[in-house]
Amino acid sequence: MSSTRGIYGLSGSGIDVDSMVKVGMMTRQNEYDKMYKKEVKNEWIKTAYTDLYSDLQTFSSSTMYDYKLSSKTDAMLAESADTAVATATANADASSMTHTVNVTSTASSAYLLSTGKITRDNSSSSSSSVYLKDIVGTAKYSDADKDKVALAFTLSNGESTNSSTTTKTITFTYADIYENNETLNDLVSKINATDMSIHASYDSDNDAFSLNQQNTGKANQINLAVAKVGTTDGTEITESAANLGATLINNLSLGAVTQGTDKTGKTTSTLGSALSFTGTTTNGTTTYSGTISAEGSNAQVVIDGKTYNTASNKVTVGGVTYTTKDVGSTTVAVSQDTDTIVSNVKQFVEDYNKMLDKLNDLYYEDTYSDYDVLTKTQEAAMTTDEVTKWNEKAKSGLLNHSKIVGDLRSALREAIYTPVDSVDSSYNSMMAIGIESKTDQGHLTLDEDKLKKALAADPDCVYQLFASSGDDAKGNTVYSNEGVVNRITDAVRDGMSDITDYAGTSSTSDDDSTLGDLIRNLKTQMSSFKTMMDAYEDALYDKYDAMESAIQSLSSTYNYISGS
Repeated sequence: MSSTRGIYGLSGSGIDVDSMVKVGMMTRQNEYDKMYKKEVKNEWIKTAYTDLYSDLQTFSSSTMYDYKLSSKTDAMLAESADTAVATATANADASSMTHTVNVTSTASSAYLLSTGKITRDNSSSSSSSVYLKDIVGTAKYSDADKDKVALAFTLSNGESTNSSTTTKTITFTYADIYENNETLNDLVSKINATDMSIHASYDSDNDAFSLNQQNTGKANQINLAVAKVGTTDGTEITESAANLGATLINNLSLGAVTQGTDKTGKTTSTLGSALSFTGTTTNGTTTYSGTISAEGSNAQVVIDGKTYNTASNKVTVGGVTYTTKDVGSTTVAVSQDTDTIVSNVKQFVEDYNKMLDKLNDLYYEDTYSDYDVLTKTQEAAMTTDEVTKWNEKAKSGLLNHSKIVGDLRSALREAIYTPVDSVDSSYNSMMAIGIESKTDQGHLTLDEDKLKKALAADPDCVYQLFASSGDDAKGNTVYSNEGVVNRITDAVRDGMSDITDYAGTSSTSDDDSTLGDLIRNLKTQMSSFKTMMDAYEDALYDKYDAMESAIQSLSSTYNYISGS
């Protein structure tokens, strides 16, 4: 409304104009307050529904979705008689039976390791120096050359015929080596930054350098080569830089670690002789060439009489994934994992109860009719704590006996209590496997012994009860054949659709929802009504302005006549 205008009472009338204007505005202010309270109340209701929508979305797309998976309700257990030879896991497709496993070799990774102490070409350096300049020796360069490549070599992760091979050129400038005093640890960092699954490390205690291919298998290799002279990725590589790179690698004294078996058939590892690049000396200058390589090995395992070769130590056959550990023989027994299924069903009951309890709480939440939305004037007269406590009461019961919430509650309970006709045994209802309600609010309980008895009689009953699609030959869903989890998901989806139509999915009112339209219309009405109120208030002040002027004029006339 307009601010207080003018100075009143100069005429001596004694009229309290501001108070009279307030009284005159009271009826219209009450009308505005009613619209304001209605608009705020509907915003609260919209928020309550959108919060519920978010919870339902998580419940449907995450919580309930997991219970459609066979790994949850038809879990299988694989137990190896000798876990030192092989371990195994089984998925829901695995059959209950015992498999024979004979591991003739395990997969290994390519591995290069210093065979002895690292050589230092700088004779005046410490035998344990980690500086690259001490390992490769001194070099002549000018200030103009310090940012040029002084040392280079290449590193690749596989054979040239391997389509996934990656090759990187590792370089150091003169400044890196001779002015910044970079070390073996800087070399480690550069190699590890190539992202080729090749991990470098330096063991200062034993003065040993190592390169390890993180992936197993014959095709996953480590290849160190003399850098190609010329321009590589925009960097100029000279022959002296390539030679210095070869010197560094040769001085690391790297040998290949290979895997084999001992007399008892157990896996062993052997470190071979140091490998080095070939050097050809011409006119006193040595030029290096060649490649230093290490490769892993594939695993070979015979399962139920059939041989499998694999680059990793894992192989999946008939729904069972075997992980080879060492050479030898074992058996793997596959059976239903009853404990896991019971645990997952128990968790389902808890998840279902949590959502149903939330719906029940919203549906039956107390309402407090004496606590209406506060106007801004009322809030200004209260403390922050008083406003917070008041609004807690005012917001209670916003969804009390909501049709959307009520229909969803009923649909969830119906999903539980209706038998699933597609289950091909007598365990075709939740009650038959030990899940039932002990309260009139639909809160579920689980009889674990009854569930275990049902699984023993019909191992597939839980999976069928939970996850059956219920689709007929034409692809139409038949409710009586549909699994409980799918029914729940459908019910939640319908509830979310109802919420979207009525309240939208966010706090914004521009969402074409029923409440969004209502809130938007109320705001428009309030804006128009506010404009009318301001005009009416101005008219009242104009009226009292005129009255004050008339009284002052009369007072002046009277004083003139009376000679005052």
